[in-house]
Amino acid sequence: MNKNNIERPKKFDQKEYDRIHFKSFTSKIKPELWNEIDDYCKDLNISKSEFLRRAIEALKNQ
Repeated sequence: MNKNNIERPKKFDQKEYDRIHFKSFTSKIKPELWNEIDDYCKDLNISKSEFLRRAIEALKNQ
């Protein structure tokens, strides 16, 4: 058997995983607002995506 043709298990591909399980978007905001969001996230030790999730939930519950 040719060792070049040995079937190997597929390696974990982080980029492929992210492509399937996550979406992203970019936004331009004023530095003051960015600083406010960043400070809030640091104070609560949450990620920007968690901040966005909480903001959406708060808007839904108004």
